[in-house]
Amino acid sequence: MNAILLATMLVATPDFPAVIQQQFALAQPPRCTICHATDAGGIGTVVKPFGIYLRSRGLVEGDEDSLRNALLADVGERHSSGADQTDIEALKSGEDPNGTSASSLVPSYGCSQGTPPGALALLVALVWSRARRQAITSNAHGRSGWPCARARAHRPHAA
Repeated sequence: MNAILLATMLVATPDFPAVIQQQFALAQPPRCTICHATDAGGIGTVVKPFGIYLRSRGLVEGDEDSLRNALLADVGERHSSGADQTDIEALKSGEDPNGTSASSLVPSYGCSQGTPPGALALLVALVWSRARRQAITSNAHGRSGWPCARARAHRPHAA
């Protein structure tokens, strides 16, 4: 069950760079490093001033609408996270709003996802394989590998 939830979360993760690109009609999406420590991004890795500022304006992990609202707050407040210009002016000119130089590299898989294609299928296959092996091993010892079957097997019969 946990593997299915994890797999769903990985698939459902929004592409924040594309949202920023769309919001401000940028030629290409910004790098993940405008908010994260690395281009791999991921939950819990927002360390840059621009990302921290957006979180202070309501940005929630995995919620594209909260990103749009935080960006609108940035526009309204004309905030600058370290550049000589506002965050939005920096983004529109292809620069990092934190004041560091930006590159033309585009994220491969999206900041929040950070996993290459096929990784999800591998994860599901590994979890399935482990559960199947555990069930087979338990059956070889004369007991079921599934918790509900074990509970029934050990219940005393009603008279």
